[in-house]
Amino acid sequence: MIKIIPLNEDDILFDAEAAGEALDKAARRLRPVRFSGVCPIGREILFVFNECPDDDPGDSDAHFVFSKLPSRNFDEVSAAFLSRFIGGYDTLGTFFIGDDLWGLFKRLPENA
Repeated sequence: MIKIIPLNEDDILFDAEAAGEALDKAARRLRPVRFSGVCPIGREILFVFNECPDDDPGDSDAHFVFSKLPSRNFDEVSAAFLSRFIGGYDTLGTFFIGDDLWGLFKRLPENA
């Protein structure tokens, strides 16, 4: 089974923290799920979670964070990913809102 969470671009722009919390909530379902992909379609962005086996907690303890990246420059984006990694975050994917490149990152408690 999969869980698809659609978020409108405006929701992310207006309150990126609340949008991340919406993904946190989706990962805390009765059945464990793990983030598996992002798919922009028009002004909607679909975030896909796959169901995990019962013995796998999935992303139930994860904290999801949206962040506008500094530019489209390879070196700057790579540096942003490295900075997030050093801070305990995994890079899950990127998408555009208008001309801006955004990233989705996940932090697990053991990375805190």
